[in-house]
Amino acid sequence: MNLGAGSLRDQVTFYSPSATTDVLRGQTIVYTTAVATVWVQWRGLTTRETLIAQGMEHTPSARVTLYYRDDLTTRLRAQRNGAGPFYEVASVNDPDGRRRWLDLDLVEVP
Repeated sequence: MNLGAGSLRDQVTFYSPSATTDVLRGQTIVYTTAVATVWVQWRGLTTRETLIAQGMEHTPSARVTLYYRDDLTTRLRAQRNGAGPFYEVASVNDPDGRRRWLDLDLVEVP
């Protein structure tokens, strides 16, 4: 993969889950703590990629590529450019195994 810094045009903020107790003493999971805000290359998935992903539990709606980080996991949620819908991180992949880039598949949260 040969992406330059100029390809990373969108910012994504990743949020970690935390449990809060509601009035009835039940637990609710909220995503309010920002883990990181990073520059990414954002792209919607092609029809072919979507069909391949059909075997996954949830069908990803976007893929982001960013500089390698070891603190991003599938427990996080993401938001593009600080507005709009939230996305679950469905997968985290180091495509060439060299710890230079990560590809994350994202699923929009209804």
